[in-house]
Amino acid sequence: MPQALFDRLFGDLGAPDWITNTTNVQAMSEVKLRPRILVDVTQRDMTTTVLGEEISMPVMLAPTGTHQRAHPMGELASTRAAGDAGTILGLSTASSYSIEEVAEVATNSLWFQLYFFENRELTEILVRRAEQAGYKAMMLTVDNLGANSREREYRYAYTLDQERTLKNFEGIELPNLPTRENFAESFESGLNWSDLEWLRSITSMPLVIKGVQTAEDARLCAEYGCEALVVSNHGGHALQGTEGTIEMLPKIADAVGDRLEVYVDGGVRKGADVLKALALGARAVFVGRPIFWGLSVNGEAGVRNCLEILRTELSVAMGLCGVTDVKRVDSSVAQDPGPDSAGGVVGELERLARLLDQGYITLEEFESLKGRLL
Repeated sequence: MPQALFDRLFGDLGAPDWITNTTNVQAMSEVKLRPRILVDVTQRDMTTTVLGEEISMPVMLAPTGTHQRAHPMGELASTRAAGDAGTILGLSTASSYSIEEVAEVATNSLWFQLYFFENRELTEILVRRAEQAGYKAMMLTVDNLGANSREREYRYAYTLDQERTLKNFEGIELPNLPTRENFAESFESGLNWSDLEWLRSITSMPLVIKGVQTAEDARLCAEYGCEALVVSNHGGHALQGTEGTIEMLPKIADAVGDRLEVYVDGGVRKGADVLKALALGARAVFVGRPIFWGLSVNGEAGVRNCLEILRTELSVAMGLCGVTDVKRVDSSVAQDPGPDSAGGVVGELERLARLLDQGYITLEEFESLKGRLL
């Protein structure tokens, strides 16, 4: 692997011009979980649903470009691993295998990540191909349109060159298709909220907005009828100097409530990080860099192993925090819930009701404790 690519994937935490990626990881480490004791955690349910479909754990594979950078089988290996793990892979527009090639090997659902190009006809072709191939959702990336940072590439002499094949553009007979050299410059920098109506008109796939970083924009996602959003700063590749995504998450989750599903990526390195994200308002997380770690080490088996490591670590963290079901995780897992809203008997009953709802006590125990209070 070229040194610059190795540094990009493995060795740049804390490096100059990589501030936001480092912030993602550090912010995650600063969230503290709250261990709970004397809870029956023999059975731990890690299944959840995203856009109505069940996945085996709240971890999905983020859309990341050009998996062949790490292994010749690229997205084919990653897709098979995701299927074996019972979860979803998001396929990047800049994949090294085509929309159709990846769909052929998939054994679980796929989502398609879309860059909105200035050439609207090209954008429509990609969307319709994804829907025809059976992809279940469209992830529209919005956090780096027309303003990509180049400092890191200049500093580390990193170029994609032969690594980015742009396989999804092969066979499209349109003039001036994006190339390796001008790929990011081909995005539609004038994209605005009203353009979502056009996207809606050409596909029935649910719309997931990827790259939301403020509560204001999250509310707009809900108002424009998006089905889900991803709290993301492009893994630190977009604006330098932002908060870590886990810091953005609670404000965004509070802003939209249950009007749409909220996911998060950036800085997820351990199963405990997944539990932190759920506690702060995410329904599930996306992981990106671990895909490349797994591919680099052992291809498909490596990605599968990375996912199983996260699954095992999540199960352990759940057990130590007294959590039996990821669908019932709330903020008390990572934050002190504070004083009871009412004092005396009423406050104690409210506290017992929360413990019952969270699964910390059984109905019989609740009734017994309530009887003592009354």
